[in-house]
Amino acid sequence: MEQKNYTISIYAENNVGLLSRVSAIFLKRHINIDSLNTSMSEIENIFRFVIVAQLSEEQVKKIVKQIEKQIEVIKAFYHT
Repeated sequence: MEQKNYTISIYAENNVGLLSRVSAIFLKRHINIDSLNTSMSEIENIFRFVIVAQLSEEQVKKIVKQIEKQIEVIKAFYHT
């Protein structure tokens, strides 16, 4: 499996513990987060989390599915 840099964007409500749960998803799979950025989005009371990690397409698909299962997450998607 070819590994390359993927950018995962997450739009979510900013609740206590969400960032911890998202990083735990990467931890369980022994995947290093290369970059993490959080900021307010264009939508009021919604935050954007941008994560860059080196992984395979199969891994990134599974991770995005897990992230979207979090209650506060509105939408998560990935691109290269």
